[in-house]
Amino acid sequence: MPKLTPDTQLSCSQLPALMGYSPYSKPNDILRTLMDARRGEDVRYQAGEAADWGNALEDRILQEAARRLGLKSWFTPEVAYQHDDLPLAASIDALGEAENVTIEHDPQAGIYVMDGDSITLDGLVILESKLTRNAPETEPAMYRGPIQLQGVMMCSRIQTGVIAVLYGGVQLRSFLYKGHPPTQEAIAAAVTELEGRLTTWEESGDPDWYPPADSKDADRVWPQASDTQIDLGEDFEAAAGAIVELRAKIKLLTEQVAKHEATVKSVMQDFGAAKAGRYQITWPMRHYKAAPEKITPAKEAYSVRQSTLTIKEIK
Repeated sequence: MPKLTPDTQLSCSQLPALMGYSPYSKPNDILRTLMDARRGEDVRYQAGEAADWGNALEDRILQEAARRLGLKSWFTPEVAYQHDDLPLAASIDALGEAENVTIEHDPQAGIYVMDGDSITLDGLVILESKLTRNAPETEPAMYRGPIQLQGVMMCSRIQTGVIAVLYGGVQLRSFLYKGHPPTQEAIAAAVTELEGRLTTWEESGDPDWYPPADSKDADRVWPQASDTQIDLGEDFEAAAGAIVELRAKIKLLTEQVAKHEATVKSVMQDFGAAKAGRYQITWPMRHYKAAPEKITPAKEAYSVRQSTLTIKEIK
């Protein structure tokens, strides 16, 4: 469904990244997106073919989930839902209507009650549709709906919801949830902290970044480098030394792997597969299609910050 929430405010779909559950985005990515939006920049982008298929199949997924759960009807809201107190909004895929329906936990039927053996649905029920190529789960990954759904419950004040996940295009599973107060409290704290960082930036002009989640996150936060030098002092000598020592170990282990591979390959020779005790080894051919000659077009000079630290011991 189209995005209905304002770009200048956090949406529930961004909660997994903000709270550190997403493998694709980090809290600083969300902070940067909201800063860009508040500067008036266009922060919408093409999500890719997987997301396009998710949108194309959304109604069909919701229709089948509603049928299996015995819902009376369902509809797609045309407005965003705004939290009463927090700067948080939600676009809801659909709302189902139930009349005192008790759903039993039944994995054989693809129905998973996440907070007990059964759940009673009465009145409006949140319906969220997901499509993934991943193998079927007995509980969706936190970034595949559970955190988002709890945020949607907070915005809509509807405390029962379903995440309908179509796995690999062939298996539909419906996961039923009630509101979870500890998770909702954690969401409220995360949203409040984010808004505090945005306020600091708006008042000072300097971004109040989260501590980088990893090295690549730091690259994105500080993409430019000056020619000046700072003294980190002896407090960071141990960290620098650890990087040097670990790189040396990686190099040694890489060399050892290459040596053992050469030993095995020298015995396998022309054979594409082998059995060695409890191990199955393959050394197959990799085939490539013919491709026309390509001429690399000219491009302007540009600079990017080096991703890997260069560390040398001072003599």
